[in-house]
Amino acid sequence: MTSFVPLDKNVHAKTRVLTGRGEQFGENKHLVPIIADEVNNLALEYPICFIKNNATGQFGLQVMLGFEPEENLFLEGENWQATYIPLHLLRQPFMVAVNAEEGTLPSADNTVITINMESTRVQQEQGEALFDEQGNASPFLDNINHMLSNLVNGMVRTDKFIETLLAHQLIEEVHVNVTFEGEQPKRFEGIYTVSEKTLTELDAKTLQQLNSKGYLQACYVILASMGNMQKLIAKKRQRTANSLTR
Repeated sequence: MTSFVPLDKNVHAKTRVLTGRGEQFGENKHLVPIIADEVNNLALEYPICFIKNNATGQFGLQVMLGFEPEENLFLEGENWQATYIPLHLLRQPFMVAVNAEEGTLPSADNTVITINMESTRVQQEQGEALFDEQGNASPFLDNINHMLSNLVNGMVRTDKFIETLLAHQLIEEVHVNVTFEGEQPKRFEGIYTVSEKTLTELDAKTLQQLNSKGYLQACYVILASMGNMQKLIAKKRQRTANSLTR
């Protein structure tokens, strides 16, 4: 359940936020939205892919944490088994709301920070304080502000990145066929990546344009990250094996 309200130093003077990891905080996700600014860090440990929204037909950049809904193979109890955690999870329970007409780009003048008061992270006695006794933002909240700013600006850049790739037909679907212990072979669909073949066939001018925007490097990083699919499969098989021996 979500109940986002604008953050207010008077209303939320005593509000605190837990920063731990775990399913109790809604981190049992198999797909998590990311921004293009994160791909260099994420590609070291996770498969990065494009997922199409069936309702809108629009693509989003996401990181794979598992194969099934509510499956995060990097989460072991309260421990996250990776060095980098996606910003979309780290920013919880905060979100930026845009006070403008739909389609308007977010800016410092039309955005406000909101907090989900129904989140299990929101407490009164434990966790990080949001404001000091004088009503000033705490170092924790300053960090959240910086993180949210990076996310909002990064979402705009990511949309432009995806639009450019689509314009050059650089996004293609891949099929992942896996057999897990005690199960029938499974075919996971709806996963998209960069078309390496199309990328190699682009003319020099287009490649230069992509390179000047940092898109070319991002394409190769995303392609390389798909090698982590084997690591994810190994994690899934290990978890399945562990559950069978209990």
